[in-house]
Amino acid sequence: MHTKRLNSINDLSVREYKMNENKNMKLGEALTELKREQNRLARLILLRKEHVYREEGKPARFDPQALTKEINKKGDQIRNLKLRIQCTNIATKVPEEKMTVAEAIIKMNDIRNEIKNLAGLFERRSSYLFRDKDEVKKTTAIDERKVEEEIEKLEKEKTRLDNKIQTINWTTTVQA
Repeated sequence: MHTKRLNSINDLSVREYKMNENKNMKLGEALTELKREQNRLARLILLRKEHVYREEGKPARFDPQALTKEINKKGDQIRNLKLRIQCTNIATKVPEEKMTVAEAIIKMNDIRNEIKNLAGLFERRSSYLFRDKDEVKKTTAIDERKVEEEIEKLEKEKTRLDNKIQTINWTTTVQA
């Protein structure tokens, strides 16, 4: 297993980063590449951590300083890709909406948070079993059915926006 990981790390250091060469990359491809490069960066950081110390008198299998240079270069490449993605998201309008992709992503996150908050409204307190004898029985001040209807409405809106964003991701070219 260790040899297999070493080979993939060696491949990383030998291979050139091709992102700047690919001017016709779609947003979806760029997002996939971003995730892949972030995983590679994490492996480089782990490899450096594992090789900070070496057995005295034996040569190091990897030079932590050289790995640090690779880590810094990889970080710069990831930052560049993130900027390209963000610039594209800001410049790209969502069809039939009065917002950009960047705004749609923010709205999607807001919707997710609202769904989470509404879904948690009716969770029972964990101390319910241990309540005092004198504690007053409580009833809900909000109609649970209406909250469920609101959650369903938000879920539909989230799905609709997500579908539009996904379509844009695979049809829009990332800005250089």
